Amino acid sequence: MREIQPVTYNSTVYSDVNLLYSNSLIEPAQLTSKLTYFYGKDSDMFPLLFSTQGQGIINKVAPKALNDTQYEWPVMGRMKHTSAIVGLANSSNTKPGLAHGSFEAIFEDNWLIGQYGLTTPDKAHTLRIQGEAVQLGPKQYKYLLALSTADATEYVSLDNFVPGTNWVMTAPNVAMVLSDGNRSNSMAPGKWTNQYDIVRFSKQITGNIANKVTPIEFDLSDGTTTKLWMPFEMKLFEQDKRIMMEEKLWNGKYNRDEYGVIHLKDPVTQEPIPQGAGVKEILKSVGQYDTYSTLTLAKLDSMVNTIFANRIDSTPMELLLYTGSGGIEMFNNAIKNAASANSYYEKLGGEEIQGGKNGMLSYGKYFGQYKTISGYTITVKQAHIFDHGTYAEMDKKNGRVINSHPYESYDMVLLDHSMSNSGERNVQFVCEAGRENISGVYRGLTPLPASWGAFDRNGLSTRKDMASYEDMSTGGINILNPFTSYFLNFAA
Repeated sequence: MREIQPVTYNSTVYSDVNLLYSNSLIEPAQLTSKLTYFYGKDSDMFPLLFSTQGQGIINKVAPKALNDTQYEWPVMGRMKHTSAIVGLANSSNTKPGLAHGSFEAIFEDNWLIGQYGLTTPDKAHTLRIQGEAVQLGPKQYKYLLALSTADATEYVSLDNFVPGTNWVMTAPNVAMVLSDGNRSNSMAPGKWTNQYDIVRFSKQITGNIANKVTPIEFDLSDGTTTKLWMPFEMKLFEQDKRIMMEEKLWNGKYNRDEYGVIHLKDPVTQEPIPQGAGVKEILKSVGQYDTYSTLTLAKLDSMVNTIFANRIDSTPMELLLYTGSGGIEMFNNAIKNAASANSYYEKLGGEEIQGGKNGMLSYGKYFGQYKTISGYTITVKQAHIFDHGTYAEMDKKNGRVINSHPYESYDMVLLDHSMSNSGERNVQFVCEAGRENISGVYRGLTPLPASWGAFDRNGLSTRKDMASYEDMSTGGINILNPFTSYFLNFAA
């Protein structure tokens, strides 16, 4: 078998832009959402764009200031009750608390309150905090502590004083008479920030290619066919644009430093170029992240337990595990291995081996859900962007392949799409109000396709035989509560 006519890739020659848009070009914002749904309804190539933008889960925010694409949202965590220890104030004290004696310990903060109780990390000892902290220096607060035991031989073992180990505060106890009051801690909502990207795509034309007919009939995304070249090319243009946008939503890197400065500048204008964090970086930044090489049910359980430890309300959770073909195989094998280890051979065989047509047997049923011991269900959603996107393409070119799947195909992202306490979807597409998507034509003497009519102002922008279609979008991903989602990064 030989290739009759090779596929060609050209990034420099002008081509026509007979847009694959409907007649609603006057309304580009609505058009973008419609196209996202249109391209996504029969494909899993754009799971984030489809589940947010394509479903109308869009948060349009006004820019905070000139050249500033940041957006903020308030967050409120659960009350903190622990403090990390630095160590004993007297390192020569090998039996702190012995014979009902008080001793001093140093903690990283002054969150602990006088009169309150305190339990050691090994849970073997309870103590009372005998007064407020005395600050010794940065992240060093000294407390006077006393064991609450009746046993004069009891003392706190030294393994509880390993730096960074957390002790937990318990209810305050006071004497029956002449007691004094204490105080309480409080927490206020904080803010998280991210920023959306500004992306721009151009397609240039020259000559009369807008009206050229080919001998080949092309299939278009709306189910129709055409022999005009440019409708087909613009189908590819739109798909390629969405692939790159989808990759941004998953893999984008936040590029503002701790002082809020963007160091990436346009070399011509010196204007800052903002880039927002994608799903993977968001989850890594809040610690909802781990790596794996071989998936096990223990790893899945650990991931789910981490998620539900951060949510104690009764709001139903809509959990989808996004992954590629490699991750789906890992997921299936993890459950199958656990089932085999429990000797469920007969049940597995009955499900996997079925009678087929013409007396032939059929083998193959695969796990797509996992119900944890806590009663939560994980549903696998194949994301073809992990198999065929630009990152997957790079993996294949670089030989980062296992069982014919790129490494990217094994990444797993468990996203909580449920409603937040404020009534909003937890995962949202974020864009600049009034500039979700703007399209226009830079017109010259070149004949324009009919579908460009909405942009035609009956004037020339250049004397040259050329025209250009310009498309600018703003977009980013926002996860209101990232602590109920998780990223498992494949590491071979």
